Amino acid sequence: MDYIQLIGLFPNMKPYASYFGEMARNNGQPRLSDDQFRRLMNIVYLDGKLAGIDCIRSKLKKVAEDHRFDMDYFKVNSQLNDLTGCLEPGALMDEMIRK
Repeated sequence: MDYIQLIGLFPNMKPYASYFGEMARNNGQPRLSDDQFRRLMNIVYLDGKLAGIDCIRSKLKKVAEDHRFDMDYFKVNSQLNDLTGCLEPGALMDEMIRK
């Protein structure tokens, strides 16, 4: 299964995971320090976690407990914002390469 097919399975995938995956597919693994590589992996993990929460929330829209995962989403999104500084994926990657 290639990357484009994988994205089709997870339409809620956030822009960081999509961007980093596409960049790695086209250019190979970026040269990052160990700390920045760990940061990249944490960002991709949190991105996937948000996509999973989005998927669950979309299936619960018409259920009485549709707000059940809002706090989980908020916490994970806050962690992601702390790691990314709310930068766009391209700007974030440039920053991580420079460090």
